[in-house]
Amino acid sequence: MTKKHIFTASLVLLGVVAIATPTFAHVVVTPAQVNIGAFQTFSVGVPSEKPMATVELRLVLPDGLNYVTPNVKQGWKISVQTDDDGQKEIDWTGGNIPANERDDFLFSAQVPTTATALQWKAYQTYEDGTIVSWDLDKGDQPKDATGKPDFSQSGPYSTTNVIDDLNAPTSSQPANYALTLSIIALAFSILAFVRMHIKSKK
Repeated sequence: MTKKHIFTASLVLLGVVAIATPTFAHVVVTPAQVNIGAFQTFSVGVPSEKPMATVELRLVLPDGLNYVTPNVKQGWKISVQTDDDGQKEIDWTGGNIPANERDDFLFSAQVPTTATALQWKAYQTYEDGTIVSWDLDKGDQPKDATGKPDFSQSGPYSTTNVIDDLNAPTSSQPANYALTLSIIALAFSILAFVRMHIKSKK
């Protein structure tokens, strides 16, 4: 088989896989990582995957957040609620995300001063009253009749890792290590060249 045939077959195979594999989007809070005690602007990405609009979003806030302040969102009413157990949430209501489109909802907060994982549990309401709960651990995701993950009524929550970056390895360490090895290799090469030059003169 020629290289041209192999290349063509690869393209066909990739196309078949792309068509056969369904794509699922989730309600996701970013960033996925933030430093301890930081004041951070978070973004909640919300896709409307049903053949109707999303009209409400509830985001349950993890414990340890301070100074929670939602950004103004044109067309949406925003409120920060607290239940009897002290659990806070942000509610976006009265707006509209059309079917097969998405939108981002922003808010700022100070994260905890110790390393932890923030679990973002969200509840998305469609215009027919259907609620999709994004509050499951990935291992608890239900399957459909074919054994594939079923996201029609529920899905996994997203997580933000709060880290102490003073104790985390920096990205410069691998680069410095590689640079040191390169310098040592260059030094050995120069030494070998000098020895060969000396021997050739004897």
